[in-house]
Amino acid sequence: MLKIAIFLLLIASSAAERDSTPVFMLDYEMILSHVHTDTNPFTEMKSSDFSKIIEEAVKRSKVVILFIEELFCFEDVSFKDRQGTPFYHLSQGLRENKVKFFPAVSQPFKTLKQYFKPEHYNTFYLSDSSTKLKIYDGRYKYFYVFFKDTISESKAIALRRHDLLMREVYFVVRQIASSPVVAFYTGKMNPIIVEKLNFVPIEPQKIRRPPGVTITSSGALFKFSGVYATVGTRRSMFSQIPLIAEETWKKHQLNTRMAYSDFELEFEFIFKEDGWIVENVMLLEWGEEVGRTEMKVGAPWKWSYVCSEPLVLVNLRDGSAVTISQYQIQPFQDQPGPWRTDSGTNSSGNDTRNFGPAINCGPYFNSQILAGLMVTMFCLGILTYGVVSMYNCKSNDRYDDQNGKPLVIAFEGGL
Repeated sequence: MLKIAIFLLLIASSAAERDSTPVFMLDYEMILSHVHTDTNPFTEMKSSDFSKIIEEAVKRSKVVILFIEELFCFEDVSFKDRQGTPFYHLSQGLRENKVKFFPAVSQPFKTLKQYFKPEHYNTFYLSDSSTKLKIYDGRYKYFYVFFKDTISESKAIALRRHDLLMREVYFVVRQIASSPVVAFYTGKMNPIIVEKLNFVPIEPQKIRRPPGVTITSSGALFKFSGVYATVGTRRSMFSQIPLIAEETWKKHQLNTRMAYSDFELEFEFIFKEDGWIVENVMLLEWGEEVGRTEMKVGAPWKWSYVCSEPLVLVNLRDGSAVTISQYQIQPFQDQPGPWRTDSGTNSSGNDTRNFGPAINCGPYFNSQILAGLMVTMFCLGILTYGVVSMYNCKSNDRYDDQNGKPLVIAFEGGL
């Protein structure tokens, strides 16, 4: 228990403030056992709550002893040397629940002075145990004990001596008073000053993605964002609008080639009655194909296909690659076909040359899919219940078969 308390004190030392000081309450008669102690070092006890504890101590005890250090902080409580903690007797009292510890109390010395006014006749300064018998004669209800330290002794030796003095003074006063005695051990102030930092929230910078470029041909509409080529560790961005180099119409097929400064891209579309498909994308250099990426994605007519996953085309000749970070594609029906009306007007195309509703390449759910999943789970539940019920059916025992002959057991009795 003591190790846990010391560990929490070590954590809390970083949050100590000048007006927050630890307090020990010595109650060996356990007359204040009902007082709750919050061991959370980050929770500071208010002066009003500490005042209630003082009032209970005055009401239930005959004498109150106030042991006061000039400077007192968490480092003093958690300090250890080769002999261990300097507060040997206080640690024993903590284990026996006869000493209570409050990690952080707001201005405890100021609160104590409001209840116990220090005077010259009830204030004592002790350097060793030689004067401990002279500090109480049975007349005082309370008195202060301050410690006199020498310059030559270390902090650990001084605290170990204070721990012994508090124990001896407490038990001598309790023996003379023959009544319950309560003592408080704290300091005038906390020497550690930690400035509170007022953090000003910083608004994150809005990431502005490049708007991309839109390419319009007679048969399709493209929008590319983040086009770049990589050769080894080098990267070259292409933000210019490519030129439509060639567009070839075939039966149920459209090939659109666009030219950048260093390479060319050719998209192959397959047209169907209910929609269109991007079959593949080819990478060309000087009219020669050097790479190809199969896509086989599409959408219904009047719909576009959009994807934020990069489209990568690898040059099989030198190992370089061309990447399109985001793209949106939609072809149009401008050539005669079985899906057109007799008047030559495209009944299902997009004549405005704007992108229609988009189908995203990522996974999605709609009402039809969710309804199908719910019905499937409902049917599986019924099937599972039926299978479990069938396996729990028990066959009739041979003695309980209603279609069998009755079983007759003859019994003969005799003397």
